[in-house]
Amino acid sequence: MKRRAQIALIGVVLLAVASWAAAQGTLQVPTGTPQPTIRFGNFIEVGNDILMHIIASSEFVYNTSENFDFERKVRERVSARGDTDTSPNRSGSDTFWMQSRFGVDFRYQKSTELQLVLQQVTTLDGNTTDDRMNSTNPGGTDVFGRAAVTENKGFFCVYCWLDYKFEGTPLRLRVGYDLWRVDQAGLIGDNDPRIAFFGDFGDFDVMAAAVYQYTSQRIGLTNDNSLIYYTFSAGYNLRPHRFQLDVIWARDRFAGADLGQPRTTGNGIGTLGQKSDSVLVSGSWSGRAGIVRAMAQGMAVLGHAKGANAAGIAQAGLTGVRGPDRDYDIFAGGVVAYGEADLGLVRPFVGLIWGTADGDPTDHKLHGFNPLSFQTTTQLTGTTWFAHLDTSNALSSRDYSCPGRFQGLGVVTPAAPAVASTTNPGAPGIAGRSGPLVPASDPTQVVDGQRNPYATGIQVTTATPSTGFAECGHTVTNPYNDRLGQTSHLGLFSNYSNPGTLLIPAGVRVFPLKGYEINAWYIYKAMVNTKLLEAAFAPELQVRGGGIRKAQYNEIGGAVLWTINPNFDIRAAGNVAFAGGGSLDLAHLGNCNTGGGGAYGSSARCGGKDAALRGEVRFRARF
Repeated sequence: MKRRAQIALIGVVLLAVASWAAAQGTLQVPTGTPQPTIRFGNFIEVGNDILMHIIASSEFVYNTSENFDFERKVRERVSARGDTDTSPNRSGSDTFWMQSRFGVDFRYQKSTELQLVLQQVTTLDGNTTDDRMNSTNPGGTDVFGRAAVTENKGFFCVYCWLDYKFEGTPLRLRVGYDLWRVDQAGLIGDNDPRIAFFGDFGDFDVMAAAVYQYTSQRIGLTNDNSLIYYTFSAGYNLRPHRFQLDVIWARDRFAGADLGQPRTTGNGIGTLGQKSDSVLVSGSWSGRAGIVRAMAQGMAVLGHAKGANAAGIAQAGLTGVRGPDRDYDIFAGGVVAYGEADLGLVRPFVGLIWGTADGDPTDHKLHGFNPLSFQTTTQLTGTTWFAHLDTSNALSSRDYSCPGRFQGLGVVTPAAPAVASTTNPGAPGIAGRSGPLVPASDPTQVVDGQRNPYATGIQVTTATPSTGFAECGHTVTNPYNDRLGQTSHLGLFSNYSNPGTLLIPAGVRVFPLKGYEINAWYIYKAMVNTKLLEAAFAPELQVRGGGIRKAQYNEIGGAVLWTINPNFDIRAAGNVAFAGGGSLDLAHLGNCNTGGGGAYGSSARCGGKDAALRGEVRFRARF
């Protein structure tokens, strides 16, 4: 009730201010002398030296997909049922949804700025357009065993910040959460709340900020149980070139905090007692030479992580498998590069995204590259370098579902194949999937009546049966394979444990007429080392035979953007993807009997040979 009152109050205040500014023909100053309203571009003077700009935008998108898991024999499903959940919007779903924003931007002279922007995202039908406060999804528990969820919708503050320029100095302060990025490739950026200081010294600029990712207050704790990361940046402009150095220190004490039981990994939570300190050092260049504009960024991650403490080892069921407080050294590297030739109406482009892999879950080193130590979005397609690939599921939008959705894995018994559970991470009834955990030096060893602790099965994906194993390899807008292998190093939940990434986009941008842009591309995505996955699915691979290759998929995509006027545009986009060798091997692990039933050993393998299709049409207005 309190939250509703706050939302209503904010809405009333914003509407009152807006109507006051729009309806007023004169501005009353203290003397009472009528003064004409003064406009400065999109800003209106609403007080002495106080300017205001109304911010309003709305986009309506129809999204459709088919075989998002490369397998027509497995029943399609959305990743979430909530009408305000954004995960189905640009992935495997057939939805009509809306994102609307409303806010204000205030400025005082040249020193102070305040912005408040509210947002609502809702999947639309004839019922959700009505008030759904405290209502639930229709139909109760669905066919996949997922319970109904509430459909409360409402505006929330998506960008709320204040900015102050220290007059007479090159320094500026910004506090709150705006849409920001640090490095030139946009890998470090979000609307996470921060306190940031900027210095502008002409061709040389600097920035330092402290960013709150997870606060311990949300899990009922205080003091040293938060995840805060610190960003430092220095840039030099030698036009048309820019050189930049960025350092990001992530100090994570949230993932290993002392929580109640049962404890589940994901959403910032790892194993009890784990700690992580990592530093990303990034150097980049961007510039233009003749008709070619390009950018190159090299990165290295250094640091230290500590696994679960004794209590965490016990709660993870790993007592006797490995001692507590295992230390890990972090050392990984990555590259992002992009080049584009401006030939007038046509602009061909090519890019490269690469990250090192971790290939040994038994050692004390973490070599899998990821920009940060936790799962988060990036601003890669918020830059001019990759913005035209915003609708690609390989690069920006949510990843394709795991091949065949691992049907038949993670179920309690073959008799109930539709009721998936992570209590058994593999196929029931096969060697290596039952019995006590037994220490093993060989992560791929399979012994009947025993469980190899490295055979983590579907847990290696960090996806779940309830979501249909959506976002299999990467988090939305993060091109790196940050979702694979996070649980491979026992007693530790880490983004730096992953099979690496190789992603090559190539295509062309065409500008046939004023207001039109046509983009077409091909993207190849692969892992660098698949040993983590081969260990996770060793029992299933013993039945199916073979290993897991590196290629994930090949995507062909395109988009047409029609900008009718400065405030309104229409975009139509679509992708078709074909599974690579690695995805085909993962699909073969699935049970493609009807509904995933029957004994695993004699079940039909899923093929993974069907093309994954997705299309969307977007109507957007911005003021």
